[in-house]
Amino acid sequence: MGIRMTGLTSGLDTEAIVESLMSAQKAKKTKIENKLTKSEWTKDIWKDLNTKLYSFYTKELTKFKTQGNYITKKVSSSKDSVATATATNSAVAGAHTLEVHSLASSQNVTGGQIDATSNTKSLTDLGMTVGTKIKVASADGSKTAELEITESTTIADFVSTCKDAGLNANFDTKQKRLFVSSVESGAANGFSITTEGDTLEDGTSQLTKLGLDEIDPTDKTSADDVSSTKLSIRWASDAEIVLDGATLTDTSNSFVVNGLTINLTGTTLDKTTGTYDQIQLNVTNDVDNAYNMVKDFVKKYNELLDEMNEKYSAESARGYDPLTDEQKEAMSDDEVEKWEKKIKDSLLRRDSTLDGIVLSMRTSLQVTKEVNGTKYSLSSFGICTSSDYKEKGKLHIHGDADDETYGVMDDKLKKALEENPEAVMKTLAAAGQSLYDAMTKKMAKTSISSALTFYNDKKIDSDQTAYKKEIKNMEDKLKKLEDKYYKQFTAMESALTKAQSNASIFTSYYGG
Repeated sequence: MGIRMTGLTSGLDTEAIVESLMSAQKAKKTKIENKLTKSEWTKDIWKDLNTKLYSFYTKELTKFKTQGNYITKKVSSSKDSVATATATNSAVAGAHTLEVHSLASSQNVTGGQIDATSNTKSLTDLGMTVGTKIKVASADGSKTAELEITESTTIADFVSTCKDAGLNANFDTKQKRLFVSSVESGAANGFSITTEGDTLEDGTSQLTKLGLDEIDPTDKTSADDVSSTKLSIRWASDAEIVLDGATLTDTSNSFVVNGLTINLTGTTLDKTTGTYDQIQLNVTNDVDNAYNMVKDFVKKYNELLDEMNEKYSAESARGYDPLTDEQKEAMSDDEVEKWEKKIKDSLLRRDSTLDGIVLSMRTSLQVTKEVNGTKYSLSSFGICTSSDYKEKGKLHIHGDADDETYGVMDDKLKKALEENPEAVMKTLAAAGQSLYDAMTKKMAKTSISSALTFYNDKKIDSDQTAYKKEIKNMEDKLKKLEDKYYKQFTAMESALTKAQSNASIFTSYYGG
């Protein structure tokens, strides 16, 4: 930038004049900046709406169109303190009898107290012989670990060996007892702890020095006579039930059979008679689950429709443009917020893309489905639009207790779910699929929009790039134009200064 002569000779307010000359050109730049700002706001609004539409598409609508969601089943138990159950769609409806003979358990060994003050005490100090081998193995032999006793072998080494064999193990220094257990329940998940080597002088196993004994699930009497150590063993066992007369076993207390998942917490043994009581499991169609799913769909559908209709029918913001920094400084924060909200609320007013989405969503649900020779639609089950045109297509479920206007009407949907679930399932799923297909088409990838996008995001991005480029070019032009004006005024000032100088010389020459 060259030196600017700012009215030193002419007395003119050069900067004010240049600013005035530039104002018209800067106004053109401001208009482009306003377009960019509105475009950015519009994109933000569309992104938020797109997220809501896609969420509805993948959640509520996907559930609504899936036939299996209309025939879910539930199970009631006559004694849920002992057994509860859930059911898949393949479960046979009706009553089932259940007897619980035993629960599955893991194998637990609680050793007797031993003369040890910490888990670092040497096993030879306890009286075990060097060279003795301790073998720990799972009942099926899939995991084994072996420990050979040396002078330095400790209780901690034994605990580690048990863990290497896939067991839970710990030595409680306060109780001075070993605790060893299988990780999972069931007879197949039991374990053995045995030794190879000499027995003690009294003929007992060297394991008694650890408060244990030879432990073998295949010979459960092997540890019966170790009263001196107060060893306690709970052997691993399977759960056993009798369901509809068939005896079934499992390694856990959760049986999966014929579409039922039965969870056990106790047995049905009558200790007085020594016989087993029967529990009744009653499998029925879960009408409430299906009904609530439809309600969730309708609620989310109406919320989206309300928002889109509000944006499309918004009041005009003619005469409102994004504020400049100078304008914002002259207003309060609340005034700025209200001004900008007025503009943002109107950005999708009469938007053709938005109108197309609303129209396709409304019309796609107007389908009929023939089931067993009878044609049905949503209205056949009390799912209808209001006669109030101001609602612009919102759905209502007749008889819905949460609907103030239509809750007093007959609940056709719930009645149909109980009496004719097949017709409900096929009709509603067909309507849902129609809406799903329509929305899929609306968010298909095009030259101006990305995949899974309901609006022309590529077009908006392209417009913003063009606006930014135009603003940059305009700034360059304004800079050159401003420099041109200052050069012209500088030249004028120089000329005036020279003329004044010449005049002074002339006056001086002729004696003033």
